[in-house]
Amino acid sequence: MVQVGLAIGLLYWLARLPELTLIAAPTLAAMVAWGEVPDAGRMSQVANGAVIGALAFGWTAARERLAARSRQRRIAQQAAGVRHRLSEPVGPLTRGWLPLAAGLVLGALAAGAVVSGLNGIRADEHRAALAVHITAKVTGRDDETVRVRTDEGRHITVGALYPEDYGVGITVTVLEDSSWRRLAAEPYDAFGPQLLALAAGLPALSLLTVGVLARRRTVALSRAPMPVLRALNLTDHEGRIWVYAADDTAGRTPLFTCLCTAPLPDSDEPANHTGHAGAGKEELPFVDTRLHEAVVLGAPYDSGELALITTDRAGHPITIRSAGLVRIPRTGRKPLLDAPAATDTGSDSPHPR
Repeated sequence: MVQVGLAIGLLYWLARLPELTLIAAPTLAAMVAWGEVPDAGRMSQVANGAVIGALAFGWTAARERLAARSRQRRIAQQAAGVRHRLSEPVGPLTRGWLPLAAGLVLGALAAGAVVSGLNGIRADEHRAALAVHITAKVTGRDDETVRVRTDEGRHITVGALYPEDYGVGITVTVLEDSSWRRLAAEPYDAFGPQLLALAAGLPALSLLTVGVLARRRTVALSRAPMPVLRALNLTDHEGRIWVYAADDTAGRTPLFTCLCTAPLPDSDEPANHTGHAGAGKEELPFVDTRLHEAVVLGAPYDSGELALITTDRAGHPITIRSAGLVRIPRTGRKPLLDAPAATDTGSDSPHPR
């Protein structure tokens, strides 16, 4: 179950959680090398070797992705040259708590499934040790049971997981203890608890890792002085912040994008809405779809955390922080902007202000 779980999980972790891949891939490779290779035949050894090779390749790819993030962070820190502490908190530091809570709940469910499976195995072994061994011949079968006749002439129906394995006329051994009975060849199968443990354990491990990483990055952003960079930013109609180099006044090449949170407006300030038809969405007061100046606090890199000091529609300075991971945009991807949103000041294209 553990091997299957790690193999399935790695398909996702290789793409989204390289940090977890660095641990899971060597663990699975060691389990295959020590548990499968020694007693395997020639073809199985070749297959297991291919698995270990694929795991080594995946580990190397994950290590390179993390090294690339470190290079991005180092280049941003060198470019900044200046560090500054976040002057004011932006709401409670809640990033990471939700995946941590969900991961703990799913982890408890997976642990309960494992305990249930182990208890079922122990109970079956205990009953089997006390049961009487009865020799019988198979007289018939259906989809879930096997009918047998004992040496004393009794006819018994016994549940079977694989009734097709018992042909009519063959001799089987039945374990019987009062009203409890089963075939000696079919001990308790913990497939159900194993499946539940797998279904709950994999998301639990992923969510716990995501939560721990988010908490570490969020707390680090608030405690230590961060690199400071000048930039330009805008917000698209999906609520994503797009950040451009300070000299990219035409907004041609976004450097990175992320979801952000901002302080709520005062109760006496009216909320602003997008004034164009067809959008169908309310726009928060801090959203400004024009390209305008911002100061980035934190080293921007793929999957990082940062804060931005920018201005709202009225020109008042505000501080916002990332509510999701910073992502490098795919080639050719642009912010979702239409003409009415981009021309809020009457211009035909976004300009810095």
